[in-house]
Amino acid sequence: MSEETKVSNETVVDNDTENVTQDNAQNEYIAESKKYRKRAQDAESQLGELQKQIEAQENKKLEEEKQFQELANKYKSERDEYSSYKDKYTSLVEQRKNSLLSRLPEDQHDKFKDKDLDVLEFMVDQLKTKAPEPSARNLVGTKGTEFGGYESIEEFAVKDPKGAEEYLRKNVKGFSFGRKNR
Repeated sequence: MSEETKVSNETVVDNDTENVTQDNAQNEYIAESKKYRKRAQDAESQLGELQKQIEAQENKKLEEEKQFQELANKYKSERDEYSSYKDKYTSLVEQRKNSLLSRLPEDQHDKFKDKDLDVLEFMVDQLKTKAPEPSARNLVGTKGTEFGGYESIEEFAVKDPKGAEEYLRKNVKGFSFGRKNR
């Protein structure tokens, strides 16, 4: 009997150890579960706070957009005010271009019609400063066209007195041949 008692006592001790081990394991699982539950609750509260912040930012953005809309309306009214000046400017530029194009030879109109105003003014000035084309009588056997095709004003006056007189009247102010007009 003594052996039976020993065996039975050992069995009881083992059961108590198993119960304590099981209780410890369950307590650990419960503690771990509580830890995860607390984490989940913290995450949910942070999510709620972030959602409130996002909503506040969206409301602020909407308020700013209303201000942008007001600015857009302001700039639109200014643009409408200035558009009349733009139309006037455009029409003046077109009139000036047409005036300058009319001074150019007709075969050059298509070439310069799309150019800027400053380019047209430059071209008209360049073409205006060119010497007039010499007449047919001065083209034969002449080297220059400054004095009606003659080398000097004296030669011009001797060989073509009427042409020289006309040239001098046009180009030299206050010049006379010493004859009185009758």
